[in-house]
Amino acid sequence: MRIVVNDIAASKWGAMAVLRDFYRCVCENDTENEWIFLLSDRYFEETDNVKIIPMPQVKKSGVRKLAFDFVTGRRFIASLKPDVVFSMQNIITFGLKVPQVVYMHQSLPFQSVKKFSFFKRAERTSAVYQHLVGAIIKRSLKKCDRVIVQAGWIKEAVCKKCRIAEDKVFRVLPSVKALDLKEGVTPDNTRFFYPTGVASYKNNQLVFDACDILNRKGLKYEATLTVAAESAPANVRCVGRIPFEEVVERYQNSVVLFPSYIETFGYPLAEARQAGTIVLASDTPFAREVLAGYENAYFFDPFDPQQLADLMERVIRGNIVRQEVSAVQTQTRDSWTEVMDIVRRTV
Repeated sequence: MRIVVNDIAASKWGAMAVLRDFYRCVCENDTENEWIFLLSDRYFEETDNVKIIPMPQVKKSGVRKLAFDFVTGRRFIASLKPDVVFSMQNIITFGLKVPQVVYMHQSLPFQSVKKFSFFKRAERTSAVYQHLVGAIIKRSLKKCDRVIVQAGWIKEAVCKKCRIAEDKVFRVLPSVKALDLKEGVTPDNTRFFYPTGVASYKNNQLVFDACDILNRKGLKYEATLTVAAESAPANVRCVGRIPFEEVVERYQNSVVLFPSYIETFGYPLAEARQAGTIVLASDTPFAREVLAGYENAYFFDPFDPQQLADLMERVIRGNIVRQEVSAVQTQTRDSWTEVMDIVRRTV
């Protein structure tokens, strides 16, 4: 069987991490089928049955990328004579007459927490993905043979908004690797930690606003965010990106904040749960799903800084304390093997 994997869009951060994990899984678990990866560069080594075709010209602009997805890509991919095509970039290659599977990991078009505006500069990029790219994704999912998503809430949203059958959409929870946790670490209830990014939906300003409220009360605490910021309230440290080993250490010795209101899965929530720490999270479908049944989870309205400030104050004053965790939920299996099986069964 010949399988073409299309992930020309991936080049950095999360998308590259996802691609790297899938490539590793293919190399480790399948020596019988032929896999051809279409990428923007030659990121990986080839093997006897895994080939890399770099296509940097397609990644040079959004127009070229759209042209490949809608026009030129069908001819090129058809020339490879695949039995099935697996897209890891949310949309199919239109016009292909072979089975296609899409790994859909873009939650913006399917969430209902916030409608982004083209008229607000800070929201413009998110608005493009929610409304314009989102329309292409939805059209694509209707046409593909199978869809793979990372969570139950997004499977439900995809089925509803795209009006497609549930048996066409497969929920495959991402693997969350076991953390290297240290013994005997006691969390400090005056230390808060938010592993975050710069996107507007990460909601960093809500943390700043909540800390302003705490500061007016004269409370002693420290909040650390993994972004660089020109200005931040007193008691807030913006440290930029830090090594993952330090992230894990802070999971153990801090209270984790997670006000982000748009995520597909929310890895930090699953990681913090594994560390057994208190988590103050946005009241959203993805957070409720990842933290279901977790004894140390508390939820707040992601658009109300007073609610977050109230929870933080309760933690600082000792009114919320860490509970013993009944069971640590760690995904020990490699979920990419399940993804591979779905793709191979689509032929």
